[in-house]
Amino acid sequence: MVNISTTTQTSMDIFRAIMDHGPLTLYSANSKTGIPIGTIHRHFKQLSKTGRIRVYESKRKGRKKIEYGPTIYGIINVYKLDSEFARKIENYFLIWIENKEFQKDLESEGFDITFENLKKSKHVFRKYMEYFSAVEDQIEKIKRGEDSISRDIQILFGSMMLSPDPHYQKLWAELYRDLPGTQKTLDELMETMIKSYKEFKRNFKR
Repeated sequence: MVNISTTTQTSMDIFRAIMDHGPLTLYSANSKTGIPIGTIHRHFKQLSKTGRIRVYESKRKGRKKIEYGPTIYGIINVYKLDSEFARKIENYFLIWIENKEFQKDLESEGFDITFENLKKSKHVFRKYMEYFSAVEDQIEKIKRGEDSISRDIQILFGSMMLSPDPHYQKLWAELYRDLPGTQKTLDELMETMIKSYKEFKRNFKR
């Protein structure tokens, strides 16, 4: 496991408790981990705010309490930091597939969660975790300035983010038409992406 801060370690301990015993309330997390209530409350708030955990519908009888379970994004973040957690990932999949909130997250990512495909899905889930945990590592490197994205790619991403706005969409179309250099750069970039996509498809069929 990589070196991590005490705060990150505490968040991971709480998250693992949720994965192993959850969904958990504030007090049940305290019972499972021994971490003070105030600390758990602070970490629950941060984990929820950053999209790593979410509220799950309580299955307990009687008075309903707020229980939290994992998100796919939350699992990815612990997977890339904890090798023991990563080894158990298929078991976690089989445990959490019973929860409709987890199923909804999986479906939004394109997973087939029907019963007859459950065994296959757990293997796909491991591959998904391995790939997207590596993607998250790259994102973190870029944020820290340890890696860089070419200016052309940055412009493409920025343009895509502006594309829903009709005003900027029109401006971009006019610039593409009126600036030969812009047209050439974008055409070359798109041709490279199409070439890479075709190569990807060829590898997929092998």
